[in-house]
Amino acid sequence: MKSFEKKVIVTSFFILFASLNSFASATKIVKTDIKKESYSIGFTTGQHIVNQMVRQKKLGLETDVKEVLKGFSDSFKNKSKLSDDEIITSLNNRVETLNRLQSEKIAKMKKENLDKGKKYLAQNRLKKGVKVSKSGLEYEVIKKAKAKGKKPEASSIVVVDYEASLIDGTVFDSTYKRKMPAHLSMINIIEGLQEGLLMMQEGDKYRFTFPSELAYKEEGVAEVPPNSVIIFEIELKKVLAPGEFKKMMHQKADIKDNNSTKKTKIH
Repeated sequence: MKSFEKKVIVTSFFILFASLNSFASATKIVKTDIKKESYSIGFTTGQHIVNQMVRQKKLGLETDVKEVLKGFSDSFKNKSKLSDDEIITSLNNRVETLNRLQSEKIAKMKKENLDKGKKYLAQNRLKKGVKVSKSGLEYEVIKKAKAKGKKPEASSIVVVDYEASLIDGTVFDSTYKRKMPAHLSMINIIEGLQEGLLMMQEGDKYRFTFPSELAYKEEGVAEVPPNSVIIFEIELKKVLAPGEFKKMMHQKADIKDNNSTKKTKIH
């Protein structure tokens, strides 16, 4: 989560509104549906403020709605009951409180996820077929290849199908949903997945359970909260050398260009 900045954020609407107001006398007024447009301006501005209030309430900070409406009304009259210094000080105080509450929430989340993850890993490793590597990676074989296939190297590009989820069952990424295998560079993937893929050969399907330190660590990413244990069910479909992958991409591009040329009519 990004911390709240210590400044008053002026929305693009208000900048635009001020600009239009400044040049109103020199500009020809265009007739439009003023009532609907004006209402829409008020509604969307209100929604923006309400969304902020809801987000701040989730952190534990209340807002006095009546005072917000008074301040909004007074701003149109250009008559504030507070001085500029009082407004800036009040907003900065609120920002500091929000930053503190946000930091506390993240710290609590990290601890809870770490505790839940340790408990899950301890239970998972007791399941039949689950093995544990020296690094703490827990893995099990779902399907072995019928024939001997290529194994990845640290520099390989791998073609895989996978479903990635959190321990509560939330799926945060899936090639099956996209209906398209992924091409992954071994040097650009998380440590746990790199270690796990090196165990596999083409045609294998494994289930990996990664401790947070082998996955997205304390930072988390996108839909993965900090200190999360994650689960990958992954099938290794093909192993490519970097040069082989580059050649394949060029071939696909050439085929696409040729098809486009055939469709183009020359007069």
